[in-house]
Amino acid sequence: MGKVGITLSLRDQAALNMLGHFRGMGFEETGKEGVLRRGDVYIFTVETLIVPVEKYRTPEGPDPFPADYDAIAREHGIDYFVVASRHASESGKPSLTVHATGNFGKAVYGGRNRELQSVPANPLRDVFLEVSRDPPGGYAISLEATHHSPTQFETPMFFAELGSSRRQWVDEEAGAYLAEAILRGISAEGKAPVAIGFGGGHYCPTFSVKEAELAFGHICPKYALDLLNDDLISQMVEKTVGGVELAVFDKGMKGYQRKKVEVALRKLDVEYEAR
Repeated sequence: MGKVGITLSLRDQAALNMLGHFRGMGFEETGKEGVLRRGDVYIFTVETLIVPVEKYRTPEGPDPFPADYDAIAREHGIDYFVVASRHASESGKPSLTVHATGNFGKAVYGGRNRELQSVPANPLRDVFLEVSRDPPGGYAISLEATHHSPTQFETPMFFAELGSSRRQWVDEEAGAYLAEAILRGISAEGKAPVAIGFGGGHYCPTFSVKEAELAFGHICPKYALDLLNDDLISQMVEKTVGGVELAVFDKGMKGYQRKKVEVALRKLDVEYEAR
């Protein structure tokens, strides 16, 4: 394992919850502001929220938002980042989620329009499998489809989230569980065939199950299929780290959507299979 960065916002209640547990697991100050370390795993805290809460507007500063993660990676030799974050949904359902980031259409919550962020598929899978191992009672576990920012960094990253309301963000048991699962996942270094997904719902029930045998990077849900073009499909492949071996089609794909994706995948020499 190379060096890995965990990053979190000091304005995020779930992140602060997890930060306390990370400290309890041996992360110590490095002498550099906002940087903690335990062995080859670093924690980088940022002052602002990592994902803006205001729709369709990325704050003007800092630029790049919320921090220059590529510069941080170069300085510390970081291979990829795990963003320890809150998850919010109208349902307020207790949940632990893991996902890649990017915008298939217009950037609603930060990042750039029609741009996907590089994602390390096997580390994401490792964390997801650890999160799924023995979660606190009442918490649903799932992958999520690719959504929101960041989108612009060369250094791969993905989110591991605690949600979906303030009640869960401050849940100490759940915060400790997710923090421990992130660290176990970082250490796992699993190797599974790398895949991308098309179709299905936002919470990816099919792909969440198939994550036991495949490492999914970018996932385009059925509500975003009409936004796809050759460039975005190419980004899904090129920005899923590890070499995509397979594309998996879930339910909800219309004939013309499937044909468009199949043509693009053949050009990219990526095999595909239906659910």
